[in-house]
Amino acid sequence: MAEIIEQDILDYSVEVGSGCEWIGNGSEPQWNNPKSTKAYDHIARHHGPKLKPHELIGRAAGSRDDQGQWLNAEDWIIAEQLVPKYRGAYIIDFHRPIGRVYHPDRTITENVTRAFIQRNIDGTLNSGYPVVDGVILRKFNKRTGHEEQ
Repeated sequence: MAEIIEQDILDYSVEVGSGCEWIGNGSEPQWNNPKSTKAYDHIARHHGPKLKPHELIGRAAGSRDDQGQWLNAEDWIIAEQLVPKYRGAYIIDFHRPIGRVYHPDRTITENVTRAFIQRNIDGTLNSGYPVVDGVILRKFNKRTGHEEQ
């Protein structure tokens, strides 16, 4: 069973996400659909299992940030359901391999078990990707969701 390792909740006043009243624009996202662009767009486009290794290797080298890639799109649904229903940032451990991490030096860490998840004010996930053990929230820029150097 997955567990929350670290959390930084930014707003306890309103519960958001799957199972909560939708407060965002338009219709509610399809929370149980990993292809839901409303709920998971950034994750699928930038960290999804269909990306080719050269795309993530190049992005890691160019940005100088680790780039995590999910092995299975269903895992970001599990992550959304697991993290608290509040706007904030979280590190969770699935206790099983969920992805790989491409590093700026072109090395790859396989079989990582942890993920960084950032929930928007409306409950959708504006960022979420596998990370290596030892990554802590203090290293992340709250605005961009990327590790600070």
